[in-house]
Amino acid sequence: MKFSGRFKLLTVSMAVSAAFGSGHVLAQAPQPAADNSVEVIQVRGIRSSLNESMSLKKDASSIQDSIVAEDIGKFPDQNVAESLQRISGVMISRTNGEGTAITVRGLGPKFNTVKLNDRTLATSERGREFDFQVLPSELIAGADVIKASRANIAEGGIGSYVTINTARPLNSPGEHIAGSVNVKYNDLADAYTPNFSGIYSNTYSNDNIGVLLGFAHTKTENRIDAHETAFWDNVQADDVQRAPGPIVDESGSVITGGTLWYPGRAQYMSDIEDRTRTSANVTLQFAQSDDITHTLDAFYTDFERDAFSNGMQAPLHRDGFEDVIVSQNSTILSARKNADPLDGLFQTRGESSKTYAIGYNFSAYKGNWHYEADVSYSKAESEPRLEQYVPNIINADGLTDSDYISFDSRGADIINIDSSIQWNDPAGVKAHWNRRSRDEREDEVLEVKFDATYAVDAGTLYSVDMGIAYTDREKSLNQYNSDNTQCGSAAVNTCGALIDLDDDLFSVRSGGDFLTDVDGNFPRNFISINSLSDYIAAMKAITQDENWGANELVPNASVENTEEILALYTQLNFEGDFNTVSWTGNVGVRYIDSENTSQGFAIQVLDIRMDEVGRDDGEKIVVTTSDPVYTDAATSYSDFLPSANLNFNFNNGFYIKASAAKVMTRAPLEDVGVNMSVSGVRLTEYARNQGNPYLEPYQATQFDVALEYYQDNGNSYSINFFTKDFSSWIATQTFVQDSGFDVDRNFDGTDDWDVRETVTQKSNRSGVSLSGVELAALHFFDYLPGWLDGFGVQANYTYTDSSDDEADVFEQEGVLSPGSGVEGFSQNAYNLIAFYDKDGFQARLAYNWREAFLIQRQSEVGGGLPKHAEDYGQFDFSTSWDIDDNFTLKAEVINLTDENILEYADVRERVTRLQYSGRRFQVGVSATF
Repeated sequence: MKFSGRFKLLTVSMAVSAAFGSGHVLAQAPQPAADNSVEVIQVRGIRSSLNESMSLKKDASSIQDSIVAEDIGKFPDQNVAESLQRISGVMISRTNGEGTAITVRGLGPKFNTVKLNDRTLATSERGREFDFQVLPSELIAGADVIKASRANIAEGGIGSYVTINTARPLNSPGEHIAGSVNVKYNDLADAYTPNFSGIYSNTYSNDNIGVLLGFAHTKTENRIDAHETAFWDNVQADDVQRAPGPIVDESGSVITGGTLWYPGRAQYMSDIEDRTRTSANVTLQFAQSDDITHTLDAFYTDFERDAFSNGMQAPLHRDGFEDVIVSQNSTILSARKNADPLDGLFQTRGESSKTYAIGYNFSAYKGNWHYEADVSYSKAESEPRLEQYVPNIINADGLTDSDYISFDSRGADIINIDSSIQWNDPAGVKAHWNRRSRDEREDEVLEVKFDATYAVDAGTLYSVDMGIAYTDREKSLNQYNSDNTQCGSAAVNTCGALIDLDDDLFSVRSGGDFLTDVDGNFPRNFISINSLSDYIAAMKAITQDENWGANELVPNASVENTEEILALYTQLNFEGDFNTVSWTGNVGVRYIDSENTSQGFAIQVLDIRMDEVGRDDGEKIVVTTSDPVYTDAATSYSDFLPSANLNFNFNNGFYIKASAAKVMTRAPLEDVGVNMSVSGVRLTEYARNQGNPYLEPYQATQFDVALEYYQDNGNSYSINFFTKDFSSWIATQTFVQDSGFDVDRNFDGTDDWDVRETVTQKSNRSGVSLSGVELAALHFFDYLPGWLDGFGVQANYTYTDSSDDEADVFEQEGVLSPGSGVEGFSQNAYNLIAFYDKDGFQARLAYNWREAFLIQRQSEVGGGLPKHAEDYGQFDFSTSWDIDDNFTLKAEVINLTDENILEYADVRERVTRLQYSGRRFQVGVSATF
């Protein structure tokens, strides 16, 4: 890692802290206001956990919500993200059914700063987004979601600032041992997997030395059944070559003109996925005196994900549409055409990642001063990979002019297929197209912070916070692929050549259990690969190339980003009384200075021509580019971020809280690269994607006002109004333009067809605003008689109104524009949780729902179409029984009613994904001593 001269600004601060550590402090400062990072792990049960969470929310110096572990080693859910979604305004993203990232008030993962023990954790993602899969819930003590900014917390979270805390041994003196053994079961995969964890904490030397050791191992086997469509395109109704017709609407009326949209591929896939996560953390604490504490902690996670998919796809993109039925939205719902080969669709997807983190914290009180110094280092290494093997499938006796394929999606979320081609006969499998790719990602973060609080007695001013922080981050991506051999080798072309593959390489997937919840006539018993290694060996033999499929570095798709950030802040803290009302508040400003560098390679497109070798395989093209040329770009920016928070306590349970702040989120690292790449092997798929290293941060002004009410028995109710007005927004621009190249599309010796390219890039603009309201309630039925007093309910609702007045409107005939909608925003979302907690028995039934939302304004599904997510709601259930003071039996079901994820393009009938991941069950026993 490279260090700037600005790093030297911290040496004086660190020297001060070292001097305090050399001996006993003479006098102790008054204790500061409530420290929300303190874990409370001695509580047991749902009710005590909720009460502690409400206490943290009530006493917080700005608007926030919290979650506290029910006991040491017992976080409320199997997954930290799935616990956070119980908070008002928080929604989660799922990967194959498991929570991976959070969205707060409609602002996605990149807008939410997530810290581990108030430190930045390097991530395995391309950007800064935090992947919750790396965190074992068993090692987490609590989490705070801070929605209103303060000067004394790190900038970057326009959506929220989330700090996740692990336990500290000195906060719970004495010896504590906790462990659990569980078995997980996924009903779709029909697989059982073991999971276990353990925590040991103890204090020594009159509770002045503390040691905590934690370990967790999780193995999960999932299955994901899916139907997807891709490469959406359009055809003109009067183009008799591509669509000879007849073409009618659903009532039978003839259509003679207009733009008609259809999916280029219909895909059917069944994945088996294995996930393994091994995590450990160590915390050492030394209370040098009553006023000085040293804390050293380390965290490690090893995460592996491997998935193999068997499936098939029906190419629907070729010319020759007959017997066409079109919807009122200009979607081709049903058609028949002469058959081209069907495709097998075999994919391996996986990721191997390791995350390391170590940090040292020093805290000291002297006189009226409280000093805190913190140094941390984190590193993440990951290698995501995707391998696609796509053989052709024809009849064993070949393909004839009488062979056909027809499709029909009327009244269904899945495309029904009928074809004269036997898609379940290994004798008809032929070599075709293959692609292998992988990324090498590395992220390193060094943070150094020094904070000081001075307690004063100056009327309503009771303390002053000040601090300095330095962050050095370096994130790199090296991308590899096998594009040079995707159609065979220099000696042998495989694309469309129908070269036979040995029948023994394949078998027929047993039908009957693929997408069993969906009715229809679509492939269920398609071809599967018996041995991937045997398939690869066969392709090497066919292509006469032992290096077939080897990945090569793609310089123009590889990039390295570095950023150095210096932050300074000052915050004044106030408190006072006015008649029967107590009030607290803070006002401050944070100054940030950032220097950013992007390094990589750029290319230029020199020529585009039709592929003579693949002329019978759907208008394939050959793109010639220049050699990659090294390039770099350096930028810098600075800003002042003022904030103010004011809280009124009416001393009768009612609180009013208000906040105002200027906030920012840095441009995503994946968008500020100098890299540029081109994609698309066919004329209608050609695209160019490029980074923009000169992007400015997102910037907004936000206001919050909350009314909260707390009762002595733990009941609480709140309403929170919020608004955010963005002065700077980063938008994705996707547009189609003339590439400047003409090709001989008809192979008649004339370059008379203009090649159109879809260009995607990012740019800054304003015009985005959002506002909304959050309602939350926690109610205990402790007034009911007998055993009924253990019941309770927790509920919250979030309404968000968003608009993007300056959005690029990509108008196309036959496409419903997303208008001024903002990506990622559900207008309505709510959580309902019913629970029971009494005499050692606990149960909880939770329902989480969010309304449909826009995922992308122009997406990867093809044709520049937008992409939406359908409404989604999910039931989760958990229960436990304390056998005695030490042992607890527990059970949990995730996705109790087996809900599916559905995505669509611009209108609901253009479904792009239907996915089932099944139910997840867990049973086990935990112990605490």
